[in-house]
Amino acid sequence: MNKNGKEFLTMKKKCISTATLSVLLLVLFLPVFYYIVFYGTNMNYNEMHKIITVEGNKVLSLCAVIGVAVLGAAYYFLRKIPYTGRIAVWFTGITLAVCILFCLVNIKISKCIAFYGGWDCGMVANSARWLYEGQTLGYDDYYTIYSNNIPVTWLLYQLYSFASGLKGYPYNPEFIWIQFQCVMLSLAVFCSVLLVLQVSRNLGISVIALVFQSIFLGISPWKIIPYTDGSTIAMPILILLLYSLFRKNERKRKYLLWFLIMFLGCLGGIMKATCYVTLIAVVLVDLVWSAWEEVPMRKRLQKTGLKILLLIAAFGLGAFCKQGIYCSVQYDYNADMEIGWSNYMYNGLNEDTTGACSGEGLEIVRSFAGTDKNTRIQYEMEGIRKRIGDRGIWGTIRFWLRKQVMNFNDGTFSWYQEGYFQAWEYPLNIDSSGKEALRAFYWQDGSNYIWFTTISQGLWLFVLLGVITEAGMLLWTAVSTIRRPKYRTEENLSDRLCLSTVMIVTFIGMFLFVMLFEARARYLYNTIPVFSVMAVFGYYELYRKLFIFCDKRRK
Repeated sequence: MNKNGKEFLTMKKKCISTATLSVLLLVLFLPVFYYIVFYGTNMNYNEMHKIITVEGNKVLSLCAVIGVAVLGAAYYFLRKIPYTGRIAVWFTGITLAVCILFCLVNIKISKCIAFYGGWDCGMVANSARWLYEGQTLGYDDYYTIYSNNIPVTWLLYQLYSFASGLKGYPYNPEFIWIQFQCVMLSLAVFCSVLLVLQVSRNLGISVIALVFQSIFLGISPWKIIPYTDGSTIAMPILILLLYSLFRKNERKRKYLLWFLIMFLGCLGGIMKATCYVTLIAVVLVDLVWSAWEEVPMRKRLQKTGLKILLLIAAFGLGAFCKQGIYCSVQYDYNADMEIGWSNYMYNGLNEDTTGACSGEGLEIVRSFAGTDKNTRIQYEMEGIRKRIGDRGIWGTIRFWLRKQVMNFNDGTFSWYQEGYFQAWEYPLNIDSSGKEALRAFYWQDGSNYIWFTTISQGLWLFVLLGVITEAGMLLWTAVSTIRRPKYRTEENLSDRLCLSTVMIVTFIGMFLFVMLFEARARYLYNTIPVFSVMAVFGYYELYRKLFIFCDKRRK
């Protein structure tokens, strides 16, 4: 077989893997999406997790379809913008300027609607202030059980200390937490647009991505809640952007970039476990696809071995940083009291809250205090088997279906459930003409709050429809490539398939994460930049193939 034949055989393997994963995504998510659209407001899950909108999901889904058509018309006029290196640099500069403006606008909005939260986000905020005042973390055994909240507490403590020591800082030092999350949100938009530009090499769809990401990510008020969700929102999409740069780099120093990707994934993961999902997706896809490269076996083994060593080194450095954080806040880690995956899975099967937090997990950990952790894990595993056994296979599948509808049927990401608690506002004394209008829109007792939920839900359905479109278009592209009689493939196809496959694995990973463990819509929040980029890619491929077909028909 000649060189072209070998390359095409490798491409076939990649296309088969992409097609298989696309089918898996569609099989897993299409039933959930169907129930969201037609029965989302009537499903038998906890009432607290139901979202109220002006119109139901059927109407909003129809609006999303209309939005797809409008976006297609916009792309039709923007598609012929030439792509050159110089234009790409100019566009990157414009994107950076827009993202800086986006950050400033979000900070201004946050000044008007900020308030103190309760639950865990309020606890870590209090602990950060206490650490600055020279006190302990507080809250008895809370941090012993939920050690995952130590890193975010340390981060808030460092930011608070910085703002307190900054001469002329005009606000309450706590406001820097919100400013930091606005910066992270802007970074997420910037990385999203650059990723679309890198992969598509099309200015038209990149402009659309910039506008859409600014609207979709900007409308969310979660930026004012200083917690792990907003603090890590840029991490998954940043990992994907760096990975796209890694694939295009042919120099040996690119492995420093690989190490950076792994390390950033570890840092994000010790603060928010969902960041590990994107990291795992990158590692799995890269290692499998690298094994298919048409290079000598020895060279492949060297590359794979180096990547694995750098991954281990990154995790080691991440563990070292984590231990440093523990020492910084004088935290005494106790593995036997730490809540674990089995506890979250047991709690994720409870009926009362349809798999959301119920307090059962905390009670179990406390009841086993002083015993070996393995004893508690055995108890939790027995509880998992019992709950699945009591429901049976089909009953468990129906339960998971209801749970997934609850998790994905919420464009506010549980803002009404977990974000808004009471209007105990920050003491910023803001006199703004837009303050009352913004509070009426975002605060739960506001006169226009239902419009916030409606717009957010409509945008989210638009994204979910785009995710399905992306899976469908990838399946089409992969099958078309496999069936091609010649060895020729589209330019840059391998890179596009690789990044899209990573995003599909990320989506499947998040789907399984919120299905199996204790979950709610908020757990999806820091991955929504990835989902929205998937939607942009899906619509881009749809428009591109449609307009190519139309152009051929005209000729």
